[in-house]
Amino acid sequence: MSLSDVMSAAGLSSWTEVALILCFIVFTAIVVWVFIFRSKPSYDHMRNLPLEDNGDDSATATAEGGELQ
Repeated sequence: MSLSDVMSAAGLSSWTEVALILCFIVFTAIVVWVFIFRSKPSYDHMRNLPLEDNGDDSATATAEGGELQ
């Protein structure tokens, strides 16, 4: 009896389907979180970061949400 016989008789094919469904649910949840539940002001702030010129190269973040001072 070889290892491939043991693995094929173990009935593990249903676990691949469970893993596929789980990955799809996680992917869908991330997409929904990014495009629906994320706050628009944080996107506006991040969108304008490359255009900001505040004179110094060091940026300090606050403890509440990482907004620049």
